Amino acid sequence: MSEKFRPQFHFAPRAGWLNDPNGMIRIDGAYHLFFQHDPDSTLHGPMHWGHARSTDLVNWEELPVALYPTELGTCFSGSAIETANGELKLFYTAHQRPDDRDFQTQCLVHADRALTAFTPEPANPVIDNPGLECFRDPKVIWHAATARWIMAVTQGQSIGFYSSTDLIDWTFESAFGETDGRHSDGPWECPDLVAMRAPDGSEHWILLVGIGSGAYGPGSGNQYFVGQFDGHRFVNANAPETELWIDYGRDFYAAQTFFDRTGAALVNIAWASNWAYARTTPTQAFRGVMSLPREMHLVETQQGLRLAQQIPAGVKQAFAAHTGATGTYRQDIAIDLAVGQQAAIALFGERTPYFVAHRTSDTSATIRTIRADVAGMPDFAHDYIVDLAYPADGPLALELYVDRGLAELGTSDGQVWITNLFFPEHPAGVVTVTTLKALENV
Repeated sequence: MSEKFRPQFHFAPRAGWLNDPNGMIRIDGAYHLFFQHDPDSTLHGPMHWGHARSTDLVNWEELPVALYPTELGTCFSGSAIETANGELKLFYTAHQRPDDRDFQTQCLVHADRALTAFTPEPANPVIDNPGLECFRDPKVIWHAATARWIMAVTQGQSIGFYSSTDLIDWTFESAFGETDGRHSDGPWECPDLVAMRAPDGSEHWILLVGIGSGAYGPGSGNQYFVGQFDGHRFVNANAPETELWIDYGRDFYAAQTFFDRTGAALVNIAWASNWAYARTTPTQAFRGVMSLPREMHLVETQQGLRLAQQIPAGVKQAFAAHTGATGTYRQDIAIDLAVGQQAAIALFGERTPYFVAHRTSDTSATIRTIRADVAGMPDFAHDYIVDLAYPADGPLALELYVDRGLAELGTSDGQVWITNLFFPEHPAGVVTVTTLKALENV
């Protein structure tokens, strides 16, 4: 397990391919992370559900493969729930390609309490295909106000909502999104729907949606919507053209939250890669890694309610205790800039900056995110700008997590995150912060 780019605190499989997180659930004190997996190849092949478990969101134990392809197809993304009487259920998309076209249905699997035995529902598929080529990624939640289960499922360029009282018979309720948010040639994918409390105690609903291409950072990315959901339809609280992003980097996709009946903090994890180049990353035994977990909460801004994310305290402590030239570290960076001034952040002992902070006015700033070409990885390089507010009462505060080339940069009290993969010659190199006077040619 000594590969150059194998992370210490971000989950990656022992071997094979990994993409979307699936079936995330916290049960009996353990976090279970299922994931899209081909155990026999480092390329995207017949999808299984891999399985890992953690009690602290820091140390992950990889368990045997949970779901295998069946006569209904391979096992695409989905979710997990715990019923009121303690039963555990998994939902996934069965995927086939008859006549070289995608054909997808939604299936139910019954699991034991330990999540070690998995029995398909005899009535599968529980939702047949309604005539859509893209019909996948079921996220199931309990909607207390209507005492029903709700399934959010991607329908190409929108999200469909279904309801059920028994998890087997489902009724279509509505669809959202054809005229809202960002759209491109890539489909909307991997929805998640969660209820959250605003600072004033009012309830609001957050709909997370992956977009397969054309995101804020080139390629795939994760947007979100703030609104209301009454068990029938989702109503966007913002103008349809408003675009909100969970992460502005290029390597944060298919974010999902843990189903958790205990009322603990709402935590998400995403796939830290991008469909533009995911199949060509230069790792060896494995290909694909997850983001760090992030606790989610709502904050009030001048533009309305927005999502903020924080790394859990235990994960922060694990990074703080990880010392030495290992390539895995956390660093707090405070940059005090005059208007018009810039500062460059270089990683991995290099001189060329990876991020450039620029104070553009008394109250505004940008972060330029830069990545050079890597041989054999078309579309990997980038150079683009992320806008943010400059704090009124002090320097621009950044928190940086680096783990064997994977960097997650947070600022604006958790409202802005930039997650990017890098494949440097020396992952253990130091971080330097320099005013742009010394780097005029950047």
